[in-house]
Amino acid sequence: MFDHIMVIHFMDGRILKGWGTLISPFDKIMEFQDLSGEIHLVDLSKIKGAFYVKSFEGNPRKTRSVEATWLPPGDRVKVFFKDGEVLEGVAQLPEDLKGAQGFYVVPCDLASNNYRIYVNLLAVSKILKCTEKNIFLPVYHSE
Repeated sequence: MFDHIMVIHFMDGRILKGWGTLISPFDKIMEFQDLSGEIHLVDLSKIKGAFYVKSFEGNPRKTRSVEATWLPPGDRVKVFFKDGEVLEGVAQLPEDLKGAQGFYVVPCDLASNNYRIYVNLLAVSKILKCTEKNIFLPVYHSE
């Protein structure tokens, strides 16, 4: 049932490590099993993002990014979180961002411990999308 190693970052700064499933854009809550085996019902409106990771330890010796040679279809984006973190990757952004709850980003950095991130739009201050001329233009700004 819980087939992905995940780290949930909440908007209040809390972090929860464990296992979960893929989040649908229509989900309001998700079941999540923490490292002690306890099951949590996570309110997705309270999270910054659900980080699908390769390992809980990450790569503490990582010193530089490694640009991926293959990325899934979508738009190259920079996501600016309200807490100051910036995430760059590829996303298939919903047509109506104002009406969306969240979306997935696949990091461009092969050396990243994250292989997929579900981003809660409530935690985002702005999103820039890369044009064909390699210029990032704004497509979303929170009120």
